[in-house]
Amino acid sequence: MRTALALVVCGLLLGTTSARAERAATDSLRDQACEGLPIRHVDVRCRNIFEPIPPGRFSGFYRLANRLHIRTRSVTVRDQLLFAPGQPWRAERVKETERLLRDLEYLEPERIQSRVVGDSVDVEVVTRDQWTTNPELNLERGGGRTFGSIGLTERNLLGLGVGLAFSLRSEPAGHSHALDVGARRIFHTPLEAQFHASTGSAGVTNGVLLRVPFRSLDDSRSWTVIARRGTSDHLLFHRGEVAARFPFENVQTQVEYGFGERTATGLVRRYAVGLQVQDRHYGATVPEPGATVRFPGGQERLDMHFVSGRFTLWQPRFIERRGVEMFDPVEDFDVGSLASVETGLVLRSLGSTADEALMRMRLDAGCVTDRFGFGWIRTRYMTRMRAGTLREATAHLDARWVQQPRRDMAIVIAALGEASQHAARETQNVIGGLNGLRAYPVQALAGTQVLRLNAETRWVAARDVWDLASVGGAVFVDAAHAWSPIGDAQSWHHDAGVGLRLSFPHASMHQVLRFDLAFPLSPTRDGRRAPVFSFGSAQAF
Repeated sequence: MRTALALVVCGLLLGTTSARAERAATDSLRDQACEGLPIRHVDVRCRNIFEPIPPGRFSGFYRLANRLHIRTRSVTVRDQLLFAPGQPWRAERVKETERLLRDLEYLEPERIQSRVVGDSVDVEVVTRDQWTTNPELNLERGGGRTFGSIGLTERNLLGLGVGLAFSLRSEPAGHSHALDVGARRIFHTPLEAQFHASTGSAGVTNGVLLRVPFRSLDDSRSWTVIARRGTSDHLLFHRGEVAARFPFENVQTQVEYGFGERTATGLVRRYAVGLQVQDRHYGATVPEPGATVRFPGGQERLDMHFVSGRFTLWQPRFIERRGVEMFDPVEDFDVGSLASVETGLVLRSLGSTADEALMRMRLDAGCVTDRFGFGWIRTRYMTRMRAGTLREATAHLDARWVQQPRRDMAIVIAALGEASQHAARETQNVIGGLNGLRAYPVQALAGTQVLRLNAETRWVAARDVWDLASVGGAVFVDAAHAWSPIGDAQSWHHDAGVGLRLSFPHASMHQVLRFDLAFPLSPTRDGRRAPVFSFGSAQAF
């Protein structure tokens, strides 16, 4: 009996493997047949949220949702495509297009099918809309305090791919209300634009971004214009409480032109030259009543106006996975390698405070294996020097490894590190209940050097229940440590816990709602290991 059962299981596994191999072979044969042939026709079909209507007791609800939703216009999808009639069919361009469509927040690509017709190729693009009109309620709870936002968001206004959002936010720094507008492929051109404005006790921020980006690996030109201005009472934390504050104004302007190429081996080379303005204006640091530490700082003005140049080498390697950060859609991860160096000359003649030199570096590396999963390490480093003396340096590390022992389970191990030397006064890295240290206050650890470690097992218990929701869970361990320039020793913080996860497959953004119960391990909270409940509208790390 056991032998027979083993043979059946092996047969099923071999059958599954054979089916996958057969599909891969079919795709390869299709690509070989289509590669290089001219595209004769491109048909775009935009399906509604529920199409066809699922049968059952909720069919009336599905029809109502379709009627209330404005379907994405086919021209909106067509503008996102990297191929058009008359161009040669390329398998890589089709893959890139699928990634671009998945990156949109208002639809999901179902399939891009190609078939040879005579001496040319016909392409069919099928997408499915997501529910994009959301009375937004994003809540985050950690350390006994609740933050979040209430607003109205439309990510696909009139089916044109335009995003519009109004929100009221409550954050550790204060309250604010904001307006955001964004669009891609404006007037059927490569132009993208974003606008943000917010005001309130958290400060006043205004910003605009205009750009023609590198949409494809083969694109040869790009340009960017950025203008931002923000004013606020910047808060400094100590042992989970506000210890000091100072008025802070930050003005940024950037004009950049980029060009590049992709070699026959797939290596992407990109260059950029630009003019940037970064002005920081500080008021005097004022300690809070009863604060036990003193943060230094008087009035200060630092204006940096500089010309910059950047050189990037990128060997992309994209893989597709499901059930890692989100439950339902296909996710794209780049496990390739990248190296980038940017230098700038800060000049008095351009209006700067002093002549300086700055450098920014970025190094990324990734890995994927057949049995042990995939991961990456991403690093950033910035340094600023004046007359041969170091004035400021910051470093950032983000590392992650993902193992999926089965389709609906992911084991995620992550490390986040931040370090600064001669840090700017506003540089204070905060870790707590909202960003990966779930059993402690929101500003539990703060310093110029921080290290956070997380391990979490995530699983999907049921997908697409009643075509409305997916349900899963998590088990996790968090740890973090911080070092402060004021000489305050902060011990390692550890916690562990369990969580519930919910996702709505037909909602835009595919956010995973999390509900976590975390137990502080060391140090305890007031000598007790009472559990702490936290929740949020995204993964904790």
